Amino acid sequence: MAPQQPTGTDGVRTDGLLLRIRMLGPVEVWLGGRRLDIAAPQMLAVLAMLAAEPGRTLSTTQLADRLWTDPPPRSAPSVLRNHVLKLRRQFEAYGHAGAGNEWLGSTRGGYRLGLPVEFDVVEFEELIAAAEADRRAGAMTEADAKLTAAQQLWRGDPLIGLPGPWAERERARLSRLRFALHEVAMTLALDLGRHSAAIAELEALVAAEPHSERWHELLMVALHRSGRRGEALEVYRKARRLLADELGLDPGPQLVRLHQEILSAEPPAPSAPEEPRVPVQLPPDITDFVGREELTHELAEVLAAESGSRPVIAITGLGGVGKTTLAVHLAHRTRERYPDGLLYLDLGGMDEHPRSADMLLAVALRAFGVEPGDLPSGLTERIDLWRNIMAGKRVLLVLDNARDVAHLTPLLPGSGTAAVLVTSRSSLAELFGARLVPLDVLTQDEAWTLLERTVSARRLSAEPDAAHEIVRACGHLPVSLRIVGARLSSRPTWSLAAIAERLADERGRLAELAVGNTSVESVFRDSYRQLAPELARAFVLVAFSDAPDLSVAAIAALIDREQADAERICETLVDLSMLQTPERGRYRYHDLLRVFARGVADRAQRLEWPQAMRRLIDFYLASAKNIVELRDPGVGTDYYAATEMAGQRFADEKQCAAWAMSERFGLVALYRQVAELADARTRTLAVDLALSLAVGGDAGEHLPQVAHVLEALSRAAEDDGDHRTMARAQLAAAVARLVGMADLSAARTLRNAGALLQDLGDGPGAILAEQMLGTAMAYQENVDLAVAHFRRAIELGRQHGNRWVEGMGWGTLARAYGNAGRWPEALDAAERALRIARLVGSLRLESMALHELGFATWPADPARARALCEQALDVARRDGRRHQEGWALARLAEVTLYSGDAATAVPIAAEAVRALTEVSASVRRLRAMWVYGCALSAVGRDGEAEPILRKVAQASARIGLAVPELPSSVRAVVGAAPVAIASGCGA
Repeated sequence: MAPQQPTGTDGVRTDGLLLRIRMLGPVEVWLGGRRLDIAAPQMLAVLAMLAAEPGRTLSTTQLADRLWTDPPPRSAPSVLRNHVLKLRRQFEAYGHAGAGNEWLGSTRGGYRLGLPVEFDVVEFEELIAAAEADRRAGAMTEADAKLTAAQQLWRGDPLIGLPGPWAERERARLSRLRFALHEVAMTLALDLGRHSAAIAELEALVAAEPHSERWHELLMVALHRSGRRGEALEVYRKARRLLADELGLDPGPQLVRLHQEILSAEPPAPSAPEEPRVPVQLPPDITDFVGREELTHELAEVLAAESGSRPVIAITGLGGVGKTTLAVHLAHRTRERYPDGLLYLDLGGMDEHPRSADMLLAVALRAFGVEPGDLPSGLTERIDLWRNIMAGKRVLLVLDNARDVAHLTPLLPGSGTAAVLVTSRSSLAELFGARLVPLDVLTQDEAWTLLERTVSARRLSAEPDAAHEIVRACGHLPVSLRIVGARLSSRPTWSLAAIAERLADERGRLAELAVGNTSVESVFRDSYRQLAPELARAFVLVAFSDAPDLSVAAIAALIDREQADAERICETLVDLSMLQTPERGRYRYHDLLRVFARGVADRAQRLEWPQAMRRLIDFYLASAKNIVELRDPGVGTDYYAATEMAGQRFADEKQCAAWAMSERFGLVALYRQVAELADARTRTLAVDLALSLAVGGDAGEHLPQVAHVLEALSRAAEDDGDHRTMARAQLAAAVARLVGMADLSAARTLRNAGALLQDLGDGPGAILAEQMLGTAMAYQENVDLAVAHFRRAIELGRQHGNRWVEGMGWGTLARAYGNAGRWPEALDAAERALRIARLVGSLRLESMALHELGFATWPADPARARALCEQALDVARRDGRRHQEGWALARLAEVTLYSGDAATAVPIAAEAVRALTEVSASVRRLRAMWVYGCALSAVGRDGEAEPILRKVAQASARIGLAVPELPSSVRAVVGAAPVAIASGCGA
């Protein structure tokens, strides 16, 4: 939300009128002393959105996305035009002729409000902040007056009736502001000794927000200071029980510390809330910054200015011209003006596949204290959270190396007090509202000074002609001068004439450096020619990979060297600044260096690249096979293409999981490359790699991308005439869609791919297709079809002598029977699965068989059923796979609930939901959520149960699943409430 604007934007004639918007209650709009009659909620929302960012153009697309929850209708532009037209008419009635178009202008496909704006929300925020500042300074009376004024501004629920995602987000933000108001007010009341009043208010706050530890803490302080020590301790005991029972959590350190202080009878002062994280993440400032004095001073003044809204400054120009150096220098120079944080992000705009907004937002949110588990999964939600966190903060962001406006827009904090420095090789002309700063090369004097500072004045004065030749050959380009200067500085015995002579060579590089339109590539080419042949070959070959980074083991396979030799080569390249190492054992390129390396490859290196890619994929497939052998003895790996590499070896499941996590997005990029490569053998290896990971239970948010690139691989294999690889790619893609996206339409692909693989004699592929078809049918509660597919998979497994496949078939068959309430058949199938699991030594199968056996045992022997499920959980944890643990937890929670112990089932079900959310197991997570909701309802927590069960119903309907139902025998055990709620939400 932008602060108040004293004047119109861009010199707009405002007739001395101020637009006042009151949002803390029913929305009211005042122009001067007159209230505007705007009854249409959508029109009010449009005006509020424009007023929140006065002077900034909002496109029709932005407005539509904020106004409609679902994809905007086709009529959205015309609806918006009608709203704007009506608003202009209202403005016209109170202003001069033409005021409507001036005050609400149209610019390049969007609209912009030119009037000065005053929000009650901004005043509300400022009063709270000022009251807290006064309280800390000891000015209690002034603080009390400001809080009273803030409380009077709150007229009821904010933004009543306004539709759309923007209004919903604002309502959530304003709710948090009201929390802050209560917190400051209660702390002040305790400071002033108003303990009785504070106790009454805090008891109401605890009742309204029982999970807020802050209210419990302040209530304990108030009671203790009132001499009611026993009651204060009882508040702690109740809070501890509540957190444990409902959230499975222990009290936080502040609450625990306060409890200890009260036990020690030491009168405590209320502790301040935990200070927000203030990141200071800037690259080091350059100590010998040279030139651009006037521009630097001007931009520093813009960044340091005390204005309501902070600027966006976009520094543009060719690579190596010093954009990043200037941005970082400015950030350090003005850092004192930004007490809430300094954050630097490299957007990777020059990569073939730039860093995604999802990933960059995750990094930014983590820097400001958002835990990994709290990161939203969707891009829109991440953007919203990022902008909410930035709202009101005085933060300086350095967004380095943006590809274009669309690339950096999700990272912009919106209007407010955060400033942004952007660098890009693009002009960013469409970054409306930004200060554009196209950067040119250094002047002759500036270039000389830079070289003098990096080498030494003594050496330049000794060889002035050679020094001038170096400056000229470098084209006054800062990065060129710095590279040459650094080499001379580190080699004090070298003459400047020798370097000048090398730069005089016009075989490509010098022609670029000699003209005004210089290029960073020429500087990299000069450094590249310094490399020994072995280093140059590795530098080029590794750069051809699209993976964002690679392990040293993968690089060893790619360049066909022993791992120790590969590490030596990589570390040498790091020392030469030709490669970067984000962490030990992993390597990556700067984006421009990667592009340069690909362009500099000679014919032999280009011819070798397809072989290098095959070696790399071969290594990954061999590593995946090693994981299969370790994780799932008995599955076998003969089904997959033969590999020449040994692959990476793993000692335990922890190492397997870490490898899969670190490589997953890199593999997606490599699959995409392989699809475009004219090498059928490498495609076969890549498809088998994806298939092996799918069979091993690969799960996560990357699976939709995996499905997409596998479909591309399938098409490429079809073009090769390789129908087996084509069908296997389709199979792996369908598994990814079914598991990762809950896409039930994958069943058609599974059916077609399975039939083709069967015709081609690919029995293991046909088995997997049958297994996954059974899973798809079971998801849809088509039990008879699911049973038919699972039994077919079992029979095919027998024919191929694969007991593990048989065991998996019986385990999934037991689950289908159990979910359908066919207990004797479920019991028989689970017992068969357990026998096979122990025969082949598979913990994964054993855990599955045990929890399905427990579920099947429940109707006859609930106690034994729980014991079996607990044993399954123990086995799953020994196996180490999070999704397996989630399955076991979900069944244990279900059995515990059905046994009549809903209170115990609640935390188990909550943990199951967490586990299955982490691994993106969509369908199983929905069932676990359903169990969780039913358990909450059974213990009388209907308010928490209803939204969970409603979400299950909505998600199930969206993907075509039926909402589960409680068995009739269970309804009498857990009570009528969960049945009513569950059935109501499922309606």
